[in-house]
Amino acid sequence: MQGFFIKLSFVLILLTFSVCVHAQESIYSEISFPLMQKIVDAAKENYPKMKAYQRKIIMAQDNITKTKRSWYDFFSFSMNYSPTNSISISNYVLTGYQFGLGINFATLLQKPYVVKEAKNQLIIAKLDKEEYDLGFELDVKSRYVKYIQLLTVLKLQSKNEVDLDANFKQTKYKFEKGEETFDNYNKALIAVTETKQNIIASEGNLLIAKYSLEEVIGKKLEDIR
Repeated sequence: MQGFFIKLSFVLILLTFSVCVHAQESIYSEISFPLMQKIVDAAKENYPKMKAYQRKIIMAQDNITKTKRSWYDFFSFSMNYSPTNSISISNYVLTGYQFGLGINFATLLQKPYVVKEAKNQLIIAKLDKEEYDLGFELDVKSRYVKYIQLLTVLKLQSKNEVDLDANFKQTKYKFEKGEETFDNYNKALIAVTETKQNIIASEGNLLIAKYSLEEVIGKKLEDIR
């Protein structure tokens, strides 16, 4: 019975250790969602293509205003001045100033459709921007998560390097004293070397991820707080 409790306690210790390791390796504790939102807001404000979509909306709004103000286009105004000569119109003789006002009914009938088309262009411009916003926000968040993921991996590798380096120094010391085999010494050396190489690769990947994120932010990541 005592042996059973000893085994049970050992299993519980292993489970606790496994949970702790899993928690340490999780990136959720490293992700700052308020910072993520600030990054998304900065990207939407600074990214050139986002500005282009906003400019299209402004242009569509201006076009509506221009179209509404052009209701007078279907009127035409004319003036003639005949101080000495006369103008005969259906047996009437006119002298001096003559004014005329014409109405283009074709333009008048088309005007509501022109205004409606301008409004539809504004709706389309807004929908295009909304569609791009969704994909753009996902892209920015994905780049941020990728950056945090690589940062977390690098932290774990750095911690592992400290342990491996300490183990290598101890193994080397024992090997030099003849208390350790060459095989174990060689394995410890290979482990330290591979870890250092992995850290170098991770540092490069982390920098690339950081630059990729800053590309859409339009500023340094450190400037967003």
